[in-house]
Amino acid sequence: MVGPDYKRPEPLLPEAFRTPSAAQVKPQMDAQLDFWWREFKDSKLDELMVRAQRGNLTLMQTATNIATYRSNYGISYSQLFPSLTAGGGYSYSLFNFAELGADTSSSAFSQWNYGVRVASWEIDLFGKIHRGMEAAQARLQQSVEGWRLALVALRAEVANSYLTIRTLQVQRDLALRNLDFMQQMYDATKAKFDAQKDSQIELSEAGARLSVAKATIPKLTAAIQQQCNGLSVLLGEVPGPMQDELAASSTIPLVNGETAIGIPTDLLRRRADVLQAERALAAATADIGVAEAGYYPELKLNGTFGIAATTFSGLGEIGNQTYSFGPSLSWNFFNGGLVTSHVQMKQAIALGLAIAWRQTVLQAASEVQTAIDNYAGAREQLTDYTTTLDDMTVVYGLAISRYQAGTINITQLLQLATALLDAENSYTQARGLTAQNLVELYRSLGGGWESHQVPSAGQDAFEKDGPDMWGKQPALPDENSEVPAEAQGTNG
Repeated sequence: MVGPDYKRPEPLLPEAFRTPSAAQVKPQMDAQLDFWWREFKDSKLDELMVRAQRGNLTLMQTATNIATYRSNYGISYSQLFPSLTAGGGYSYSLFNFAELGADTSSSAFSQWNYGVRVASWEIDLFGKIHRGMEAAQARLQQSVEGWRLALVALRAEVANSYLTIRTLQVQRDLALRNLDFMQQMYDATKAKFDAQKDSQIELSEAGARLSVAKATIPKLTAAIQQQCNGLSVLLGEVPGPMQDELAASSTIPLVNGETAIGIPTDLLRRRADVLQAERALAAATADIGVAEAGYYPELKLNGTFGIAATTFSGLGEIGNQTYSFGPSLSWNFFNGGLVTSHVQMKQAIALGLAIAWRQTVLQAASEVQTAIDNYAGAREQLTDYTTTLDDMTVVYGLAISRYQAGTINITQLLQLATALLDAENSYTQARGLTAQNLVELYRSLGGGWESHQVPSAGQDAFEKDGPDMWGKQPALPDENSEVPAEAQGTNG
């Protein structure tokens, strides 16, 4: 076959990721990323993941893309074989031989015929068809990697949306508790004001703080509803019921212990976007061979075999057979540089895709390193806010005792209550950010697709000899076949 044989270029990658101690990651161990969300030990999150893979519409669209590219491979595969057309017909004709300059009378006659025709079968002398099949298979594999990329993104989006909902719920619970406290303080201040023990200033300050506390509740509730609606879309479900399903507040799940991340070269076999870019380069390399075949002659075979007779009964007589068969050789040896320009264009496209692949690899490594650093920073922040919250809880407990003893006034107590609420909110946000940064680390590592069955249209995409176009045509999966049995458990 003419044209270059594909060889994956060598990427420029660091030997290992930088791992701050706070990140608690194990760089030299292979990352076990299948069902990574189960590390959060949250049964509701496990259930949402299964529902998302079954119902997400974007994932379904990528599955139809696989079916499209498999059909394209079938089209290129069909060019290896002759196209046989069977047919028959009848005609009643009248010719005037005077039109040919002959002194013969006109005559009318019937003609019956049937037979088989070979429509210009090209023999693949220089690998043009095989290079086209090679390109088509690579693009089919690219579409499979696109499905995997969509699945990885879906996993991360579902987890982040769920964690955001849980974070907002905890913040809303804190706001409701603060509202209850502010209401109690206002009622107490109002009683003292009525007894002329407090001034209008204290009463107005308590009323203002109560109003601010009330105003935060609708904002947090609306944010929770918005996230629930977005999560419903990810699951391919109508918005609304998810708000009731996740109405009850829950803690923000965290993963304890170290996380294995592997080494940078693992990204070449695991990151779906890297694999997708690599398959695009392979297809473009095969396209060069298709273009270079234009430099060489084309050999085609043509033929017909049939029976022709002037009567219907004559169709059964072998003596009325008619046939023709023969090769034809054509060579477009001069075309004003058309083929050369076509080859150069394909070479430029392949070079651009090689650069794009290297860029994708570097971007993947950068995303992992950034995710590690962000996760480390979030864990450090969470540790600091935990200490702050513990200290503020002790201080506020002492302040309550002093207020009841009359050694501090309401303003001082409210200031400490506000400081405690800020510490609780900061801790909650840090906890949610830590969990979400871990999700981003898992996403950047490219995990979550290895044990999941590829849609049936692409299950033979990586066969050495290409998809089996003689066997049963793979169809799009039904809604249940996307979810393997081991993924349907909800235990942590």
